[in-house]
Amino acid sequence: MKFLLPILLLMITFWGCAQKNAFERFHISESQELAEDNIQSSKVINKKAEVVGIITAVYLNKINPELYSDHEYFYVYLYAKNKNDAINFSLNGMPALLAEELSAENEFTALTSFKSKWNKYYLVGFAKQQGTLNLKVQIGKSSAALVFKQDR
Repeated sequence: MKFLLPILLLMITFWGCAQKNAFERFHISESQELAEDNIQSSKVINKKAEVVGIITAVYLNKINPELYSDHEYFYVYLYAKNKNDAINFSLNGMPALLAEELSAENEFTALTSFKSKWNKYYLVGFAKQQGTLNLKVQIGKSSAALVFKQDR
C-alpha cells in the first residue's frame, strides 16, 4: 500500500502532461508552428569580421506544400546597416528566379509575428532543387548562408 499511492500520484501527474505539446501554451496556429520549425537566422559578416546585417529566412515549401511545390520558395527578411548595398540571393549557387520586395505588412507577417519598418522583406523563388538547400544572401560584398534540409 505504501508503494501504491506514490505510483498512482506519479502516473496521474505524467498522464496529465502526455496530451500537451510546447506550442499549446503560446496559442499559435499550425502554420506558425511549421514556420517556427523551418526558420533560420544568421548575421551577415564582412571580411573585417564586422556585422553588417541580419537575415532571417522561412522555407515556405514545408509550410504550405500545396501552394509552394513548383519551385523552392523562401520568405526572407533582413536588416542591412548600409541601405544602399545591393542584395542578391542564390540557392546552391543558382541565382533567384523571383525576388519580390514586400511591404512590412504582408501575407507572411503572421507566420513570424515580426514586422518593422527598418527591415526589408522578400518573397524569393528558385528552381526546384534536390537534397540540402544552401541559401546564400549577399549584401554588398558581405554574405551569409543558411542551410535547409528537405524531407524528400
